[in-house]
Amino acid sequence: MQTTGALAPREEVHQRLLELLAEQSRRVPIAVGIMMVVVAAMAAQRMPPWIPATWALVTIAVLLARRHWLGLLPTQADVPTDQRVATAVRLSLLNGSIHGLTLLAFPVLHDTERLFLTLLLLGLCSGSVGTTAGHRRIFLAYTLPAAGTLPFWWLAYPQGGAVADWTDLSLGILIVLYLWVLITLANNAWRNFSESVQIRFQDREMSAQLREALAQANQANQAKTRFLAAASHDLRQPLHTIGLLVAALSLRPIEGRDREVVDLLSQVTVALSEQLDQLLDISKLDAGIVAPDKKMVDLGEMLRMHHAEMRAIIEEKGLRAVIDAPTGMRCWTDPALVLRVLRNLTENAVKFTPKGHVALRLRAEGATALLSVEDTGRGIPPDELANVFEEFYQVDNPERDRTKGLGLGLSIVRRLCDLLGITLDLESVEGQGTTVTLRIPLETFGTQALAQAQPPSHQNFAGLTVLVIDDERSVRMGMRVLLEELGCQFVEACSVEEATQQAIASHPDVVLADMRLRNGETGIDAISSIVAAIGATPAVLISGDTAPDRLQEATRAGITLLHKPVGLPTLQAELGRILDAKGPRHASVGS
Repeated sequence: MQTTGALAPREEVHQRLLELLAEQSRRVPIAVGIMMVVVAAMAAQRMPPWIPATWALVTIAVLLARRHWLGLLPTQADVPTDQRVATAVRLSLLNGSIHGLTLLAFPVLHDTERLFLTLLLLGLCSGSVGTTAGHRRIFLAYTLPAAGTLPFWWLAYPQGGAVADWTDLSLGILIVLYLWVLITLANNAWRNFSESVQIRFQDREMSAQLREALAQANQANQAKTRFLAAASHDLRQPLHTIGLLVAALSLRPIEGRDREVVDLLSQVTVALSEQLDQLLDISKLDAGIVAPDKKMVDLGEMLRMHHAEMRAIIEEKGLRAVIDAPTGMRCWTDPALVLRVLRNLTENAVKFTPKGHVALRLRAEGATALLSVEDTGRGIPPDELANVFEEFYQVDNPERDRTKGLGLGLSIVRRLCDLLGITLDLESVEGQGTTVTLRIPLETFGTQALAQAQPPSHQNFAGLTVLVIDDERSVRMGMRVLLEELGCQFVEACSVEEATQQAIASHPDVVLADMRLRNGETGIDAISSIVAAIGATPAVLISGDTAPDRLQEATRAGITLLHKPVGLPTLQAELGRILDAKGPRHASVGS
């Protein structure tokens, strides 16, 4: 396939030839002109001076005219390439004919002067192999009239004026052989020139095709991201409502079978939420809004903490949980993101290991820490190794069993490692197990600083006025049930205008706003309008939208963003954080 507007290979070769001729025509005339003046001066000693002087002037005029026209040929895109090459042939023929006219002085020149003229013309023919790239027609158009008759002149006018002897005959034959060699060299030069131009042409075509394929791949990736964001948003909305109602039920004093049903609903909601969170993680990483919070970390202690967290899950499946983590190895990284990588790798190892062990190991290799997750599972076939880090790819789940996840865990691992500058190595032997190793540069300065998040101190939300802005009635109803179970006063709105009016009337303590409202409005618009009307008010965006541009928009606004479905602990933690920041409770206006 050729790109639009690209020249065909033959035309491309001729275009490059014309450019070469134009370039050479700017360099050659001065040197050739000087040599022709020397020849004219030499001939002026043997014939009337006006004859060689006229010839020299004509020669220089032809050189300058040829230089001018050859310089124009590459730029005449409206003229067919074959016609421009034909013009170059005619110019070469004219130039060769003018140079060949010097042989008319051959009869009156001395033997030394004849030899000089012979060497000069043969030298010019040799040079034309390079200046014409060996193009047969252009090369012959110059060489034949310039030097093609040299053997005849040597035989017709032998040395010493006597009858031609073996020396003159040998010289004529040598000239013929030399011209034949030049023609052979010209053919080779033209073949090499043509092939090199065609190779460059093919490389350029291939590069254009690769750029086009890359653009198509980027478009497909963007379309996939938009689809995931839309699907995630549409799924999160009803799931968020279900989660709110289940959370509200869990706060009520129910026992027995009813409690089992509520707990089961809660578990199902959490499982679905975790799978949607993986889609959200992909969108966040693709949007470039995940910023590592790096600090000095003791990898050994971090790995032991991870082992303590995962041990029950490993042993529950009947596997041995192995830990080999010496302390004292420190690096500068984001512990939360590294733990996320380890968690995904460990969960993946447990999932595909029917018996044996799952081992977490740490060792140093020079200035690099090697942190590995090793299992004795089924391993990965060699032809599958290159695919396991791709989105939605699962080696052993052709039926798309949802209990085996979405196939996003390792894709998230790869993105997080790229973000943190961690090299990821994968080794697997089918039937024996898999080892994934993280290569993390070690640091020799600083002290350990593995900060732990502190839970909010406020857990009593009685009397807290919360304004909920959402364009879906079911979501507002679910939030009403949950917030009232928490003891909050509930105020609702579905648009920017209504939200502003309700805020003026109730002066809420907290605003919980959906990111995307109807008619192109957003929760950011609503919060800005409320702040303009009643002043600074704590606000949280709650969104089911995972599109990268939406995530970036929320980040730029500097507003806390929670993603649907929002669980009860998350909502309680965020409300507690806001109350911590506000300090002692004060009575709300309008309460």
